[in-house]
Order: sequence, then structure tokens, then C-alpha cells
Amino acid sequence: MVWAYVWAVAFAGRRWGKLLVPVVLLLGVMPDIDLLLRDFGVAHHTFMHSFFFWFVLFAPFLAVYRLKSVPYFVAVVQHFAFGDLFVGEVMILWPFSRSYYGFDTAMVSVFAVALETAGLLLAAGIMYYNGDLKRLLSVDLRNIPMFLPFLALLTSMLFFAVDWHACKPLVAYVLSSPLFATIVLAHIVLVIFLALSAAQGLRRHQ
Repeated sequence: MVWAYVWAVAFAGRRWGKLLVPVVLLLGVMPDIDLLLRDFGVAHHTFMHSFFFWFVLFAPFLAVYRLKSVPYFVAVVQHFAFGDLFVGEVMILWPFSRSYYGFDTAMVSVFAVALETAGLLLAAGIMYYNGDLKRLLSVDLRNIPMFLPFLALLTSMLFFAVDWHACKPLVAYVLSSPLFATIVLAHIVLVIFLALSAAQGLRRHQ
């Protein structure tokens, strides 16, 4: 989510102020919806992590809105073309190739944790600099949709916790691994921010 925001702002240029931040954040995790579809035979990091799949979905928006839709396309594509490409392997060229590409770095590694932490800090810095942070934490009806990325992130965290298959209990592993604890802390900070923003939107609605 945080890197989706960073990349979207970079590609929005002077139009960053018109970005729908909740949509950008949500798109940042959309490829991982395949995790919820595995019972239907959809494997993780396959076609939902390919350029072609998302280009086809975005084609109508790119045709109608042109450059205005590019930051949103970048927000979803960066998930596998930037993040997953470094910390995993993805079928990025599907359907033209069913080969997996990536550096397959472990999720709990210095590099992966540094990448996630840098994304969170960079996104926070950009939000503060361009005024998004103040607006997203203000009493504003436009913040109600922040519940969508909040629910997506919370679902992702709960899915991972339930699916954890290490020999140690999850809490014990978090406490014994500074790297993993850093990732968990970053996720907690982000989920609290999203919840506060959405709650501020609801306050305005009342």
C-alpha cells in the first residue's frame, strides 16, 4: 500500500492533489486477492501478478481517462513489478510465459524489512509534505472510503496469522525475531492510521 502511494504520486506529477488515495492504497494490494481464491484453484503469484492481466482490466480506463488513470495502473502494477519481484517470484509475463521471475528474497530478511520500512517512512514523508496526511486525518467525508484499504490490510494480516505454519507460535516468533517484529509493527502503524482516517470521515458524516 505504501509503495503504491509513493509510485502513484510520482506518476501523477502535478495532478497528485486529485488522486483518490483510498483507491490507490487498495489497488496496491489487489493482486494478492489470489490468496483468497486458492480454494478455487487460483495459485498465488500467477496470472493476477502479470502485466497483461491488469492492462486488460485497465484498458477501458486508460482509453477514456488516459493519463489520469496511469497513476492507478502504476499503483497496482508496482505490487508485483517492484515489491514481489524483489521478495518473491511472480508470473509477470503471463500468458506469454508461465515462467516465474524474481529475486526470491526471503520475506523476513534485512532487505525485505528495509524495503517495507523505507516505503512506510517515504510515504509518510510525502503525505506530510504534500498535505495528504493532514487531510486524511481531518474530519472529512472523503475519508470514509479509507475503510476499504483498512479492511483489505486487516484481512491480509488475519489471513497470514491464521495461515502461519511455523513450528513456533506466531506471537513467540514475533518476539524472538527483531526483523519480523519490525514488519508487524509497521503493519500495526499502518492499520491504525487507516482506521483513524476512516473514523474521521464517519465523524463528519454524523
